[in-house]
Amino acid sequence: MGRVNGEPAAMEFRTDGRFTYVVQSADGKTQIIRMVYRVEGDTIVTNQLSAPQEERSRFRIDGDRLTIDFAGMSSQFTRQN
Repeated sequence: MGRVNGEPAAMEFRTDGRFTYVVQSADGKTQIIRMVYRVEGDTIVTNQLSAPQEERSRFRIDGDRLTIDFAGMSSQFTRQN
């Protein structure tokens, strides 16, 4: 779990290359975005299935914390088991 633009968000990375991103807006709406991903060094390359376009985000992992830098913004997520 983490926050993006101040809103609660969650990510699920699967070993088969699928990725789900869930964000809840301030008005209580939940948006679910399904993508595929791959890792190239310290970069996550994602592609949204419904609107194909590769996006690249630098990342780092410190213990159970994932930090992703995208579009000049840094977001942190804590691993949930």
